[in-house]
Amino acid sequence: MCVMPVGMAEVSSCQITVKEGQHVKKGDPIGKFHFGGSTHCLIFRKGVRLAFDLHGLTPGLDCSTNIPVKSRIATVCTE
Repeated sequence: MCVMPVGMAEVSSCQITVKEGQHVKKGDPIGKFHFGGSTHCLIFRKGVRLAFDLHGLTPGLDCSTNIPVKSRIATVCTE
């Protein structure tokens, strides 16, 4: 699994903590977001199965209800 932070327009600032010419290794921090407003993507390897919990909603642009913050949206299937 990989976590990919994504800065959006609402992010107050993105701080880059590496310097030009500095070498980084896989997993080293390269920066951070400040003041919220960011999101992230979870990327799974090929073959990982997820069971999504849509909380009884039908996804779409016309959906008038949001899934609450910190709610589970999927579980990795172990079988």
